[in-house]
Amino acid sequence: MKKIFLINFILLSIFCFSQKGFVRYGYFHALSIGDAKAPESESYLVFNKQSSYYVTAKESLEKAADRSEQKTFTNEEGGGAIYNGTKMSEEGDQVVNHLSKKTMWSNLLYKKQVYVKETTPTINWKIGKETKKIGKFTCKIATANFRGRNYTAWFTPEIPLPYGPWKLQGLPGLILEAYDTGKFVYWNAKSIEYPSNTKEETKYLDIPIKEKFLTYTEFKKFQKDQLNRLIEKNRIAKQSYPEIQLEGVKISDMFVECE
Repeated sequence: MKKIFLINFILLSIFCFSQKGFVRYGYFHALSIGDAKAPESESYLVFNKQSSYYVTAKESLEKAADRSEQKTFTNEEGGGAIYNGTKMSEEGDQVVNHLSKKTMWSNLLYKKQVYVKETTPTINWKIGKETKKIGKFTCKIATANFRGRNYTAWFTPEIPLPYGPWKLQGLPGLILEAYDTGKFVYWNAKSIEYPSNTKEETKYLDIPIKEKFLTYTEFKKFQKDQLNRLIEKNRIAKQSYPEIQLEGVKISDMFVECE
């Protein structure tokens, strides 16, 4: 009898450990205008008790028409932005967060694929009292400054795992909605499955043999190099066309992480 109980306990433990969850998010990347005024990108998060995998800007997730369709958006202040199709690549922008290894791997397309490996960052969230429903889940509010932006996140303790979209994580519950001040970036859960029978799996990032993972410090240098190149490009353009008004560019207009 004890042997049967032990076997059942082991099987239950394995099931709980391998139990997956799946969230499909809408993602708005509106760095140049805010107010979530940007084409909506599809993204998803698959997770278990050990790790999570997030992907967006992936060709297979988007409609073919969105790859080249030009869209124009304006905000309440009268600012505007033109998008010549939704940004995407074959592999997409990805983030892997491994709890026990305390390590995060990510990549993003910025003229080329950039790969980063770092210790999972600590985000100093402040949890508030306000609550709201997202789908069937009751969510609590939390706020934090993370890598140059002030974020508001809505997380559900009903799924007590510390994951979320992109690099947002570390709360005592799954993040279902998140945005920075001004909604230059904005994620909202469109569907939540937990437990889930999805065929999607958590994974590690595969990178080409000739590529390497940057440290986060090296990634920040890459950002500054790209900013300086754009400033120089604008300077040359201004000399050739002095009547053109070119506003000063900032890293926050180019990257989500902008500290």
